[in-house]
Amino acid sequence: MVYLELVSRELRPTTTFVIQKADQKGLLQRLQAIGGAELSPGPYEFWRVKLSEGTSQATAIMYRSGKLVLAGHAPAFDHAIAITEAVGKPLTPRRPAAHATTAAAAEVPPETDPHIGTDEAGKGDFFGPLVTAGVYVDERTAKLLRTLSVRDSKLVSDRELRGLATNIRQVVEDEKRAVIIVAPKRYNELYKQMRSEGKNLNTLLAWAHTRAIEDLIGHGLKPRFILSDQFGDKRYIESRLMVDTRLSGVPVLQMHRAEADVAVAAASILARDAFLQWLEQAGKTLGLTVPKGASPKVIETGKLLVSRLGADALKDYAKISFKTMNQIVPGLGPPVA
Repeated sequence: MVYLELVSRELRPTTTFVIQKADQKGLLQRLQAIGGAELSPGPYEFWRVKLSEGTSQATAIMYRSGKLVLAGHAPAFDHAIAITEAVGKPLTPRRPAAHATTAAAAEVPPETDPHIGTDEAGKGDFFGPLVTAGVYVDERTAKLLRTLSVRDSKLVSDRELRGLATNIRQVVEDEKRAVIIVAPKRYNELYKQMRSEGKNLNTLLAWAHTRAIEDLIGHGLKPRFILSDQFGDKRYIESRLMVDTRLSGVPVLQMHRAEADVAVAAASILARDAFLQWLEQAGKTLGLTVPKGASPKVIETGKLLVSRLGADALKDYAKISFKTMNQIVPGLGPPVA
């Protein structure tokens, strides 16, 4: 059965981030890579970007003070949030309430309740796979992970992350964690297929998240709830769960900055670790360093690969749906509006 959903243009709360000076230009490039159009900055602004996804729009304003303000409607706003969280920290980090379709947002149960948390890595990176991970925790596991300082992968260095990932694998049994790697070649095929059906990136993300969830459910785990970061209408995930999972009545919750939950934080670390391992292995195969993000170094590396292997080879290493592709091989990326 094919599911076609319409994403509501829900107005999201204006969100402020603190972005380090060294990351401000790179963030601009990442937002441009997913279709952001740079606008003329106003007084005290470093840059301003407008993003569009379907009929929804969002605006990102980078102030010279180091604060970034995001405002707009889902799903464009949610996509911008996901990219920004890779480099910045919310001005007032806290565990927010889950997104709900009613006016009163639903309460998120305690993280010590048995549940599954999911997260992804590689969504905003031109090179490398899209990786999703799911982690099941109960009270004992949740407390153990907290004692190991497990937290959002974006708040730790790559070196520390590798150690945390090892610790998580030692604490969480194999059947209680799942990592799904969608290699670039497969990602490009799925993205093309879904776009031809009138769907967007959120559909692909939901497919990858549900793969991780169903892997865990398949081991007989019985979570009281499932929690993921907010990247679109939660029906994206719910509609792709297998019938038995949907009929079980397990609620699917989404919230902004869900990595405040220890299961989601652990999933974010495992996903990022798998992403970094993939880049390292690709680098060994190619004999060069494969960069993260969507920076000028990414464009330089892409052009080098094209000169060595031909443009078609990029499909095996990069997400060619990014507008970055047009800067490497003009005309081979998505159409320019």
